[in-house]
Parts: sequence; structure tokens; C-alpha cells
Amino acid sequence: MSAAPSGRCWGLLLVSGALVLLLTSSPAQAKPFDFSQIISTVADNVITRLYREGEIELLRHYCNYSRRPYFHRWELNYRATTSCPGWTTAVGKAQGYLNPTTAEIEATKDLVRKLVQAGLVTREEASAWL
Repeated sequence: MSAAPSGRCWGLLLVSGALVLLLTSSPAQAKPFDFSQIISTVADNVITRLYREGEIELLRHYCNYSRRPYFHRWELNYRATTSCPGWTTAVGKAQGYLNPTTAEIEATKDLVRKLVQAGLVTREEASAWL
């Protein structure tokens, strides 16, 4: 007689062990799925990407920029403004751009052109921004 258990014995032992685990384990409590958390996170991310305000240093002066989306003929467009409070009242503006970064760049260029026209900077100083 062999001392090793037969294949039938191993199978019975395995099934018995699985049955004991199933009967003794308690069911996990299922939490309801919270759609509001997902929607809130997605909305915050979208708003952050669409609307932007920030600061830049323009010709050694502190300046602000902002961009906002709007719909024109069912397309998402952007308008942007750039201003330098404390230095000039001129405001650079751009609108009608499909790319938000392009709108910001064009608003900054518009402001620099106005600064050159007002004589606050020379064309050479402003050449890097034009």
C-alpha cells in the first residue's frame, strides 16, 4: 500500500477546503457607485483647461493674461486679453482662435504693438514678442 494520497483524495481535500472558505467568509458590503464625484472631477478638469488666468513678465513688467471660450457657429473659439496694470492702460485683445494658446499669444502681440505705438518701448525691445 502506498503512503501518498491518491488523486481522488487530493480532489476531495481541495473541494472540501474551497467549501469551508465559501461558507465561513462573510460577504463584502458593496458601496453604491457615486456618479456625482466623477462628474464633479471631470467638470473641474474641463473648466480648468478652458478658462485660464495667469501672470507673465513682459518687457520687465508684471502683466496679466486671461482666456475664455465661446461658441461661434457651433465651434469652440477662444478670446484672450493681456494687460499690464501699473504700467499702462493699454489692453491687448484677440478673439476667434480655435487654439487657446494662439489666442493668448496674439493678445500679447496686440498689447506689444500698442506699447510700441504709444512709445513706451522701442521696436527693437519688442522684437522678441512680435
